Amino acid sequence: MDRISAADNLTIEMQSDRWRLLVNGDQEERIVVEAQAGKPLKYIPGFGKSRRLPDNGSLPVEHIQRVVVGWSNQDEAWHLGLVLGSELAQARGSRWCEVARWPDPEINVFVDTASRAGEALAQAVTRPFYLVPAEVEEKSTTPAAPSRPLPELPLGLQTWTFERGNGDQFQFIRAKSQSRAAVRRILWYTLWTVVYIILVVTSFTSGIAPAKPEILPYLGIVSAVMLVVLILSNIYHLLVDPNRIIVDSATHTIRALHGRRERWGFSADQLQSVYVTLVTAKPNLKKGDLKQPVHYGELNLELADGKFHYILDLEQGGTFTPAPAHIGDEEAVIALNSDNAYTDLQAVGVYVAQALNIPCWYDRRF
Repeated sequence: MDRISAADNLTIEMQSDRWRLLVNGDQEERIVVEAQAGKPLKYIPGFGKSRRLPDNGSLPVEHIQRVVVGWSNQDEAWHLGLVLGSELAQARGSRWCEVARWPDPEINVFVDTASRAGEALAQAVTRPFYLVPAEVEEKSTTPAAPSRPLPELPLGLQTWTFERGNGDQFQFIRAKSQSRAAVRRILWYTLWTVVYIILVVTSFTSGIAPAKPEILPYLGIVSAVMLVVLILSNIYHLLVDPNRIIVDSATHTIRALHGRRERWGFSADQLQSVYVTLVTAKPNLKKGDLKQPVHYGELNLELADGKFHYILDLEQGGTFTPAPAHIGDEEAVIALNSDNAYTDLQAVGVYVAQALNIPCWYDRRF
């Protein structure tokens, strides 16, 4: 039996067919997580609640894509965790589920320890193991090469424009065409609602032979009701949805406004990071084709409690070609900065993260 200590008074116990995470209590050790080959991952209620896992204390290994050990510059620690499948990740708001961590100001003291724990857990849940090494800047007597600059503002994001505002502010401005399109939809739905109502009333009061089939007038009533719901929904979004989002680098805050009314807002201490998600085609590495068409993109804020707050999304976001050093054909969450920001959405994410003084992550999906 092999035992490894981890932060937060935790111990990892490893055997050939079993992996356990234990907490060292006042009297005796208590099992927090247990993994055995061929069985679901078991955990206590407190662990599941803090990580937004199913309440039944059991996680089928089919929901686990891989086991990962990676370095975090933010807290100078090695983290062991699970990358979960998209279905469960959507329900809990994140693909990452941390299991244990090792603070390591020297960077390389606990990497082997964390890797051994991760490899043993991967073997127990029969999933692949990945080690994400720390990016350490080597000392050099020559000046470092400058980073790739971010593109100049403004940047167009389909229905939004990201630009510099007053003073230290940046702002998202929603295109006025969106409001005009909503008004046109409201008028169009209103017209058809009136038409359906007239047809239904006429069918019941005209005195002519009833409609064939007789269900037609009732279908007209249902259609009119559905159109009224659509009208009310469009009016609500027209009056409530933000048309301006202000990012203030002086106060490290982000606020969404509709006119002068604030719809939502956060300060940097309420946030963990900015998340840029892109769903792209896989690069064809065998043929050397590095182009990646973007099928969908999304910009979110990761809140302090691990939940996500939506900002905007893109449909069909063009094509980009990363440098070979930034190419990958596996889904991953990667630190995002000006060096590896190749799309306008990625660049906007970096601008927002820098203004709020929080990390920015690129959630790469295929």
